[in-house]
Amino acid sequence: MQRLVAIARVATVALALLVSGLSMPAAQAAANPKIVTGWMPYWMTTQSAPQGITNAVANADVLTEVSPFWFSAIAGGTAGVKVVFNPNFGQAETNSAWAISQLRGAGLSIWPSIADGSGKGRMAATLADPAKRAQHVADITTLVTSRGFDGIDLDYEQFAFADGRSTWAANQPNWTAFVNELSASLHAQGKQLSVTIPGPCSTNNACGGTNGYWVYNISGIAAAADRIRIMTYDFHYNAPGPIAPIGWVTTSMQYATTQAPANKLMVGVPAYGRSWTKKTGSNFQLTGVCPKSSSTGSAKTAYNSLTSMASTTAAAIPALLTSLGKTDADVQWDQASAENWIEYDKAVTWTDGSGASQTCSARRVMWWVGPQAALVRTQLVGQLGLGAAAFWTIGGESPSMWPLVRGYAQQLAPAATAVVLVAPAKVDFNSSAPITATANSQGAPVTGVDAALQFRAGGKGAWVQIATAPLAADGTVAFTPTFTAPGSWRVFVPGGAGRGEQASDPASVAVGSWVRANPKKGQVNSGSKIVVRVVALPAQAGQRVVVQEQRGGAWFRAGKATTNAAGVARVSFKATMQKGERTYRAVAAADGQLGAGTTQPFFVSVK
Repeated sequence: MQRLVAIARVATVALALLVSGLSMPAAQAAANPKIVTGWMPYWMTTQSAPQGITNAVANADVLTEVSPFWFSAIAGGTAGVKVVFNPNFGQAETNSAWAISQLRGAGLSIWPSIADGSGKGRMAATLADPAKRAQHVADITTLVTSRGFDGIDLDYEQFAFADGRSTWAANQPNWTAFVNELSASLHAQGKQLSVTIPGPCSTNNACGGTNGYWVYNISGIAAAADRIRIMTYDFHYNAPGPIAPIGWVTTSMQYATTQAPANKLMVGVPAYGRSWTKKTGSNFQLTGVCPKSSSTGSAKTAYNSLTSMASTTAAAIPALLTSLGKTDADVQWDQASAENWIEYDKAVTWTDGSGASQTCSARRVMWWVGPQAALVRTQLVGQLGLGAAAFWTIGGESPSMWPLVRGYAQQLAPAATAVVLVAPAKVDFNSSAPITATANSQGAPVTGVDAALQFRAGGKGAWVQIATAPLAADGTVAFTPTFTAPGSWRVFVPGGAGRGEQASDPASVAVGSWVRANPKKGQVNSGSKIVVRVVALPAQAGQRVVVQEQRGGAWFRAGKATTNAAGVARVSFKATMQKGERTYRAVAAADGQLGAGTTQPFFVSVK
């Protein structure tokens, strides 16, 4: 919540109030179920500040999709609002192209976010006008399709934080119509829609009716939206306290599941901390010689730095604690909210009106969602059947969070199925040969399901199902296909209760010419002509055929010819002068993807 305000603050001065020189170590990746999504702010998606992209790529194995926070809806255009790159996103075309290349290389689905930066009431006016609303739908659809995105994420927060609750009754039906119309437009192009909204419950855990941010109408957009990301954070913003107390987060998501399919819902997880100066009554807890709230110039700047709320990324907090002389032993865990907090003193040196240097210290308290707290919120995915946990931000999260999330993902994963395939390396054209497979899961045979034999011609393109057969009690299955083209073969075993689907590793099977040879005569005089009729299938004109004679342990060419359109070649050569039974064979050369084929040895008696 308060995303636009938070963006400006985090992007400019807030981090400086807490710590400088942030570092964002990359997380390690491993193959696991995808239970995380999130946003990458524009200031973390450039080639000079790539941590959002770097962290997304490193953890692509657990990410459903990612949303670079690149676009803004601003006043202008025929719709009353127009979608542009965020004006603060430097070299947007160059940096976004670079980022897209990195994300695509990691196999990630890209759903950029559009933030409503049009100002108070502007978006509401556009959506209230059917013609302007239709134009806004068309503009967004064109943005998605022209840039090849997989979908789009809407983060329209002006309704919640600028327009005022008095406008919600009028805004809600227009917003609902807009989401439904945009979804239909995107779906017609094979694209998807995510909607990011504030929480549906009040801070005293009252849900439904006019509680929470009801203007966003979860039940009314549930059928249209492919994702509904709920910003279950910033519970405390203007005063110290937990950012996302787990009780409120859980209640909000539980209620949301009564309004929309759980697998469309994503729980918002804050990957940051906030700090405030403590108060005694209405007075800030300041000690030393301190500037006043009425100060001007540098003294006013010092006062603000001592008393303002400040934000920092979860990744930066360990370094911050070290700079404050704090250790893990000083960090407190609040069981009720499932968050960390700590108190510390922040000293600022400033210059008073006489030019003298003075020192003032503020008693600060910081709350944050660290690795363990992030895991607790991510666990709602399994507990409530949610689609994923949505992190603000990817790029600012703690690197040590990822192993915890990954470990939890493994617990959610269905039991693995192992399928081992046995297939011949090469067969003759139009002949049959066995392909067998064995399926096991958790050390026991898989049975009770039909396995499918699948083929991919030339090892490329789509898999085509050739046959099905039930897995036997010992988990085995056998097929005897007829081979007419080279390609890859695999056996696919569908999933079952608590067990994942799996295909075997593909096996490449080469197909060689089917070749048969018949000598015209089985007995000839020495030095006379031997004529051999050779048939090579599949029939193709011009295939080279060689008849070889065995001498000792080696084969030597005796004669050659090429096939006609029927696949027949007539090979003639002179018999040796040496009398006795001679051993021959015919070889059809490889042609295109078709492999070479060889006959069984045949014999001619020379007298």
